[in-house]
Amino acid sequence: MSGYELKRFHKGFEDDQERVGKEVAKTWIYAHQTDAERLKEIYSKPDFDPETRHYSFKEGKMVGFLTTKIIEPKEDGKKRASLAFPSVLSSHEESVGLLYEKAISVLRDKGVEIVETLASPLCGEQIELAQQYGFTHKEDINNIVYIQKVKKLENGIKVTNVRNFDSSKDMDKWLAIVKKLDNRTDEQLEQIKGEIKDEGVIAHLVIEDNDEIVGTVLVFRNPIKKESANLAVPYATEEKYFKQLIAKASTIALENGVEEFLIWLFGERLDLKDYVKDASFKFGKPAFSRYELEL
Repeated sequence: MSGYELKRFHKGFEDDQERVGKEVAKTWIYAHQTDAERLKEIYSKPDFDPETRHYSFKEGKMVGFLTTKIIEPKEDGKKRASLAFPSVLSSHEESVGLLYEKAISVLRDKGVEIVETLASPLCGEQIELAQQYGFTHKEDINNIVYIQKVKKLENGIKVTNVRNFDSSKDMDKWLAIVKKLDNRTDEQLEQIKGEIKDEGVIAHLVIEDNDEIVGTVLVFRNPIKKESANLAVPYATEEKYFKQLIAKASTIALENGVEEFLIWLFGERLDLKDYVKDASFKFGKPAFSRYELEL
């Protein structure tokens, strides 16, 4: 095994899992990793199976991990598990195959018949790994992501009508838009009210016309890859409003060291697709695709 040691989960691995995951995620287009405190909550639940988490060590130091989970069967009644492809530090790529083979072996021993994975072109080589290991593509998730290198766009674009979100004035109208577009419950809306106060929000912009919000977007800095930001909760009733929002957001982003925007369109927000393309956003691929492997 070329000096690599594989272990199942043991209490105390959470901090190193976060460390490895964040270091790997910094190399992805969209960086994300569950923090150690949340991992501790998950791994403390009564239904958690430590045999579904796999870790690779070299010279006593964690260098990679892979997670799986037994999930509910579908109409076919076959026992299923989900799998997230390995996160492995640079120069330890050999661990990818070792972790994968160990995880599949354990799942077979548990009687799993179908393994599912969500693979993203935004997250390293997940798509390539799904193909390499013989997974079958089942469907693309209807959530399209676009990417843009941030550049100053205010010249020639009116931005004087773009202002900062005012919670006392705008909250109810803004939440009504979110509820309508994203079909959110009242409980979810309360959670969103807290999220927009996160320190990662470097701008929450609004355009108003006749006391109606006609455009809005949040610039949410990625907490791991700080030079990247999501254009979250985008909304515009006309293309001119969308362009004004992007122009103002670009200026603010550059002032805060943000070099790249990502914007996700799904559900009712897919109506913004033409606006996004016309604003020179690229990529335009499904954020995730679902694959299956029959064991």
